[in-house]
Amino acid sequence: MNKILKIAVCALLPVAFSSCGEDYLNTAPQSSTTKENLFQSYETAQYAINGLGRLMSKQYLGTQGYNGEGTVYAYISDWPGDGLQKLNYSGWQNVIKSNYNQSNNNTNVHVSWYYYYRVIGNANQILENIPESFETNSLKNEWDYIKAQALTYRAYSYTMLAQIYSRRWTDRNGQSRGLVLRVDTSKDPLPCSSLAETFDLIYSDLDEALSLFASSGKDRPSDVDMRWMANEDVAHAVYSRAALVKNDWQNAITHSQLARKNYSIMGTEEYLAGFNTANKEWIWEVFEDDTQPIYYYSFYNYMSASCAGSASRTYPPLISKQIVDPIDPSDTRLAIYAIPTREELISDGVMDADGNILTDEKGNVLINGSGLVTEGDFFNRVRRDFTNKGRTYSTTNVGYYLGTKFIVKSGVGDGCVPIFRAAEMIYNEAEAQFRLGNEAAVRSLLEEATKPYQENYSCTKSGDELWNELVALRKFDLWCEGHSWFDLKRWGASMVRKTWSEGGSWATYFAGTGVSGGNYGPEDKNNWTLVIPQMETNYNNKVISQEDPNWAPGTDE
Repeated sequence: MNKILKIAVCALLPVAFSSCGEDYLNTAPQSSTTKENLFQSYETAQYAINGLGRLMSKQYLGTQGYNGEGTVYAYISDWPGDGLQKLNYSGWQNVIKSNYNQSNNNTNVHVSWYYYYRVIGNANQILENIPESFETNSLKNEWDYIKAQALTYRAYSYTMLAQIYSRRWTDRNGQSRGLVLRVDTSKDPLPCSSLAETFDLIYSDLDEALSLFASSGKDRPSDVDMRWMANEDVAHAVYSRAALVKNDWQNAITHSQLARKNYSIMGTEEYLAGFNTANKEWIWEVFEDDTQPIYYYSFYNYMSASCAGSASRTYPPLISKQIVDPIDPSDTRLAIYAIPTREELISDGVMDADGNILTDEKGNVLINGSGLVTEGDFFNRVRRDFTNKGRTYSTTNVGYYLGTKFIVKSGVGDGCVPIFRAAEMIYNEAEAQFRLGNEAAVRSLLEEATKPYQENYSCTKSGDELWNELVALRKFDLWCEGHSWFDLKRWGASMVRKTWSEGGSWATYFAGTGVSGGNYGPEDKNNWTLVIPQMETNYNNKVISQEDPNWAPGTDE
């Protein structure tokens, strides 16, 4: 059976379990089979495991843009983050400014809950159907491998849910509200566990998964295009990210190192190739190509400048000037961004010879919104250089700081998306090393991540300057890969979006202060925490949407 057919078997699971009540689960499967047939052998059970991978890239809730993992990247982290704005589309202001965090009936709030609990529910069904005894050690090893993969998917899903629907670990040292911890396929109402208990389950799942991966002696195929499958390296990568969220610095260091030991940083040619196909650096990916397309629902339709969809062509992604300004001009990764030169801004009539952004008589900058350009030297350069390289459609709108990191692989908007790269593991370790005061290790790690693109890069900074260097390089390297908002939340940082008149490149409607503004502090916007959606509380009377600041077990009921 070929790879694509194996991936598609997610639809074979007869019920798409989530945390919610039975009526909420009645999503018709694309095909069906009996549970007995699905789990009659290791081979068919592996098809079910592969189906978990398929859940990461499929259409959800009948809404364009809801595509599983890519939705979380876009709607939860990158659009509400500080590095990406959509060209002149003010209609997404409330998403971009995190104004829906307390709207328990908003689909942008419940789609991630729905998605991850579907993965958890299907993983639980697999775990419940693993045989209790085995005729041979070889058969036991095969089922150990099945169980290890299912546990890894479950741990990853709970890690992501905790970042979205729970407060920072540091807010109450893990004693704030965690999640509804489903570890079987029952649909009875359950209260939320604490955040500490949530991470206890994540760690327990990963510890068991790692033990089982080792005892099974099995691994995913070595082909680079099989990186959508979970293995021991993936479990270490999930552990790295979870430990970072928990401020568990030593575990973050240990698992970051183990996760990337079999991977190396990609070179410039691979970095500029479009981020649509796994390479030597990718540890885990969301798989998608034209054999199983989701068309205009896809990640690429919203995060690429080369997709045929209007959400991409009309409103392509722009990288914030604040993200590229700290990067050395010799860095070869800058080639995927259309960064305006001083001369181009002057010739376009939006900057004077002294470098000041020009304004009209009312004090409004002459730049159109977030940077739309329809003619002039910059426009002509982008049309000439970027369209010819296949980085944009000839009809894609042009804007200052146009981002072309993701290039469509095939079809309308198909392409794989990295979940974990070796670079993230380096930055995770660097952050943990910094927190422990190991500055020499931080400098060495930043050089490891940067030298492939700046041959002469050398880090000599310390203290706050070293931290700022780490933050700047992480934001730039991982741009548009689902980290921005999560990182800022974890750090307890403020959202700072500078407009053109303030030295940045943000449209005024994406910035601003106040309750509904785009610039806010770590305690604002419900402490950067989404409420539990109404589609959960309707069927689970053990929880309420809004967390009490003094939450304790049982206070939701």
